[in-house]
Amino acid sequence: MKCPTYMMVLTAGILLCFTGPASSAEKSVILGFHQKPGPSEQALIHGAKGIIKKTFHLIPAMAVSLPEEEIAALKQDSRVAYVEEDAVFTAVEPLLSDEYVNSWGVERISSDVAHVSGNKGKGVNVGVLDTGIYYTHPELDGNYRGGYDFVYNDNDPFESYNSHGTHVAGIIAAEEDGLGVIGVAPEANIYAIKVLDSGGFGLLSWIISGLDWAVLHGMDIVNMSFEGRHFDSLKSACDAAYASGVLLVAAAGNLGQDVRYPAAYDSVIAVTGTDASDMQALPPQGPQVELAAPGVNILSACTLSNPLCGSSGGYLVMSGTSQAAPHVSGTAALFLASDLQDVNGDGIINHKDVRKMLQSTATDLGAAGKDPVFGFGLVNAAEAALQTLITINRTHGFPKKDAKTTALTGALYKIAIENNGLSGVRVDVYEAGVYQEELSSKYSFKHKARKKIKPGKAQDITFNIDAAGKNYEVTFTPMGKPGNSLNIMISKQGEE
Repeated sequence: MKCPTYMMVLTAGILLCFTGPASSAEKSVILGFHQKPGPSEQALIHGAKGIIKKTFHLIPAMAVSLPEEEIAALKQDSRVAYVEEDAVFTAVEPLLSDEYVNSWGVERISSDVAHVSGNKGKGVNVGVLDTGIYYTHPELDGNYRGGYDFVYNDNDPFESYNSHGTHVAGIIAAEEDGLGVIGVAPEANIYAIKVLDSGGFGLLSWIISGLDWAVLHGMDIVNMSFEGRHFDSLKSACDAAYASGVLLVAAAGNLGQDVRYPAAYDSVIAVTGTDASDMQALPPQGPQVELAAPGVNILSACTLSNPLCGSSGGYLVMSGTSQAAPHVSGTAALFLASDLQDVNGDGIINHKDVRKMLQSTATDLGAAGKDPVFGFGLVNAAEAALQTLITINRTHGFPKKDAKTTALTGALYKIAIENNGLSGVRVDVYEAGVYQEELSSKYSFKHKARKKIKPGKAQDITFNIDAAGKNYEVTFTPMGKPGNSLNIMISKQGEE
């Protein structure tokens, strides 16, 4: 394994790398300014005998090494917004288990419903800010697209030992290959943004650099399964990434009652973990908790050079909010790849609509509505199923002239009809030209006192048609006055 100039400690057979100070007089800091730093700010740093290690794009700040005695004077300079320690963040440490199970979490959040509809997250870019990815793993090699290693400053974010980042990536996008496990979004593009070393530790400057990279390289979603304390620079970087259009998802933490950072920021979705019985499995609580997801006994890919992984054939069971967060990231990828609508009404379809969908479609757990234990509830991928929209406009003449027919084959289908002013609709089902009377129906839209439906007045009817093992043709015929319409949403719910 490669390791930078670190103090190395071999503990319980695991090689851990810890950052050692450059010298007793030097300190690594994040130096924030009130405006984008230029020659004046660079001269200020050089005048303080400092060395510029990194200039960030997302926020007006630099990673700097300088004599500790110069910090007090810099804080008083009018150009300086803050001086923060380049602190260490850690992976949210998983709880290992010997129990090997299938990808129960993927099914529990109904990802399979989206999959059978044809939505597997294709084309969505997901950045995994973590310990890197063992990208030659057969579950990940087809979906891996690249990345960067900010620990060693090179373009090879290969995870040679830890398995934390690889496990997270597998939950998001393990391939559908009939082997091992399947990810929530098995056709999403995965990028490894290595900001934690093999011991699961990462500097604040590495994390901010990783967010920089994610924005510059077009990530749609960023998963952050690590934790630490609050820093103004980290908050600014998360806020800027979210404002640029990146959906941020983070683990709420495994230890203590409070939600950890970066999950606790408003620009980040904080995810807690549940078990197979939908019970809270991990302690963090608070108003920042936004969603819950499976986080106990999760089987996923691991780094084959890790002895724990190699003996299991490339798979490992882990537990924690580190495992819960990627279930949400994968679901977000499914929503982005679906027929996403402008659900928040701002006239733009983007990551904010995905966040709203994640909230509004979650399965409520615990106290009614949003609560500090489960947030909005258990993330639900079923609503990301691809849907077919049929609009029928009633014109002058016989209703049959306005009828529309669609094929339903080999699955259970959900039919949702939104009425806009019509009196009814006939649903006629045929198999090989033979009328299926038991599946056919006539639906009437009625109002109180038998008043006629006003134009533009919407009503909803929802029902299922089970076409498992069948090839049906379904005809929808509108009834009522010309000028009114129906919207019919058809979504595949499952196959046999």
